[in-house]
Amino acid sequence: MGNVTKLQVQSNERFTYLGKPRGKTKSRKARASELRQNATALLIGGVAVGLTALSLHDLAEGFRLVTHVAPWQSYAMAAGIDLGFVGTELVTITASERERKALVRYSLPAVAGTLLGSAVMNAFAFAKGAEGSLMTAAAIAIGMAIPALIYAFTRIAAHKWQATH
Repeated sequence: MGNVTKLQVQSNERFTYLGKPRGKTKSRKARASELRQNATALLIGGVAVGLTALSLHDLAEGFRLVTHVAPWQSYAMAAGIDLGFVGTELVTITASERERKALVRYSLPAVAGTLLGSAVMNAFAFAKGAEGSLMTAAAIAIGMAIPALIYAFTRIAAHKWQATH
């Protein structure tokens, strides 16, 4: 009878039910800490989402400038690049250790390639209206920083969320 779980009867004024024995309940301090961690994970994840929206628009603009395709095609390509690297990174982060070892063979080059493509097209879109070499260099730097920030914020938010769940 090693695989039998002894059930406890738990009741309050309104309900009586059977269930597995409860472990220790978290202290008020532990619950508050977990709530803060969840809130910060959601906050930094929200920043990543906002930057991704900005990047999608700039990528689409860059693709339209270079290829002269229809707007829907440039947005589809932009979504494939940015959402592809965010999704791939999240899958890799949340995978078990065994799955991660199998995935990393494909996820590392995919994330690196899409980050590079995103950085180049964001830089191109940012620099298109810049005047002078100093402003062009600044626009390129800002454009290239956006995908790097999305990547960093996505990783931070995912790790923070995982730590509390």
